Amino acid sequence: MTAFRPLVLTVLASVTVLAACSRSLTPNETMVAKALFGDTLDTEEVTVMAGIGVLPLPREPKPEPGAEEAEPQAAPPGLCDRKRSTHRYWTWPAAFVLENDIFFSYKYYPQDAFRGFPESLPYPASVIMAHELVHVWQWQNRARTAYSTNRAAQETMDNVDPYWFEANRTAEFLSYGYEQQGAIMQDFVCYAFFDRKNPRLEELAAILRPVLPVDDFLAKLPRR
Repeated sequence: MTAFRPLVLTVLASVTVLAACSRSLTPNETMVAKALFGDTLDTEEVTVMAGIGVLPLPREPKPEPGAEEAEPQAAPPGLCDRKRSTHRYWTWPAAFVLENDIFFSYKYYPQDAFRGFPESLPYPASVIMAHELVHVWQWQNRARTAYSTNRAAQETMDNVDPYWFEANRTAEFLSYGYEQQGAIMQDFVCYAFFDRKNPRLEELAAILRPVLPVDDFLAKLPRR
């Protein structure tokens, strides 16, 4: 039995390290995900990682002594307005998804992407998470969405700006590309929280409503 002890310790150490490399959705993230996707998204299957998921998650920095949480400020004009890219360029993404796993870059990794909900939300972590949850939803509902990693990658390769879309109230959500679907949800959450009076919010809600219960999300937000 003694001879197996080093092996057991090694296995336990490996499991501990791997566990530290990912986390489940926080209670806030779970609540928002359910408000946006209802029972069409299995939130318990979702894991969040940083980088490529092989190093422990970043620790939350300790607040400086005497520091107080800043009061919420009005979002700058145009924060949620999407601009179309006319040339192709590559950079490490803010986040990406492989099946049920969401990988944030270290720059954008959040301890809780919806911390403070519904009174406040961290930007840009909240809208990035909303976008990536769409990709998890696409994967979990692939019998309906026909989603696959290869299809999504090919779509990105074929378009200069795969995130750009024209909002059309009469268009079906699933008729948009995979990244466009993520962008629609991302912009919807952004306008809903940071620019509620913008008429574009209702345009996006009209696209999402036939497929997802996004009014549940809107109902949770404070009146402004």
